[in-house]
Amino acid sequence: MGWIIISLLLPIFTPFLFYWVLKGFAFPSAPKVIQMIKDGQLGWVGAGFACSTLYEIFEPGTDKAMSMEAGAGYAIGAAIVFLCASSVIAAVGTMLPVAYPKPANVSWGKHYQIIIKSVGLTAASALLYGLVHYGIVGVRTL
Repeated sequence: MGWIIISLLLPIFTPFLFYWVLKGFAFPSAPKVIQMIKDGQLGWVGAGFACSTLYEIFEPGTDKAMSMEAGAGYAIGAAIVFLCASSVIAAVGTMLPVAYPKPANVSWGKHYQIIIKSVGLTAASALLYGLVHYGIVGVRTL
């Protein structure tokens, strides 16, 4: 449980925690929470999870012998795809920021597509990272 909190939940929720702490101070133009993630900023978290997954597969950090499983290739491939896609989402969001507030004639899902994609990729990267860390996919201690 500690690994999940420190390795997965902390990177995702710490910016929001500091946002709510700093919101108590009188800033002249405090942004809305959605402005923190509307341009795909969670893509960087997803890319970090994908990098950590690859590192955990290739450097498992134990003195015990490790073996690659048959699914390791799929885990490596998925981590590389998640890394590239998350990086593209984060970079595109930086270059093409989403308008805020949302125009009245556009649905929320259509206007904030990049949020949906970055949240999905971050969740998928976190899930893969957890599966590799706990030895369900990728490497197994002998």
